Amino acid sequence: MPRFDSVLFDLDGTLTDPRVAITASMAHALAEVGAPVPSIEELVACIGPPIRQNFGRLLGPDRAHLVERAADIYLCRYAIEGVRETTVYPGIDAMLHRLRSSGASLYLATSKFVEHAEQVLTAFSLRQHFAGVFGAARDGSMADKTELLKFILDQTRSDPGRAAMIGDREHDIVGGKANGIFTIGVTYGFGPREELEKAGADAICESPEEILALIL
Repeated sequence: MPRFDSVLFDLDGTLTDPRVAITASMAHALAEVGAPVPSIEELVACIGPPIRQNFGRLLGPDRAHLVERAADIYLCRYAIEGVRETTVYPGIDAMLHRLRSSGASLYLATSKFVEHAEQVLTAFSLRQHFAGVFGAARDGSMADKTELLKFILDQTRSDPGRAAMIGDREHDIVGGKANGIFTIGVTYGFGPREELEKAGADAICESPEEILALIL
């Protein structure tokens, strides 16, 4: 019997490693709008937050009018190259299979656009594990994890007290705690342990195997 009835997963940095897909697409978009392209370290920090938030920070107030154009360019490149440049972390498929077999309902909760998330899950044969896939809309709504998780709980009629949110960045933890969900941070993604601890994660796991053991 699983510890939780509903288990919500972030995608980037939690199930998949999109380092190349996201940083290359960000760099391409910035170059296309004539903005400076920052270091790879700064681009890696963009994995997790909503896309418009990332471009708003990188472009700054003087280039704020370019955010939407940069986002469109990013999305066009990602739609073509994103899956090819993404990998799945070892142990993810086995973990999801065990959790689903235990009777827990699995949901994807990502700031990525829903159609891109569906594309990634399908490409790596992970879609079968999820009862629902939820993410940002094209107009930017549902990109905030607090808003998104509330929507998921309402749509799936999940009990927050019997739900867990798993992610690698502070946004996942903050969003989960705001909705009364047990939060699990993972250290193999892009958020350091210190970030997850500061956000107030209820538990921190270093591998998919640790996630499985905690939930079951």
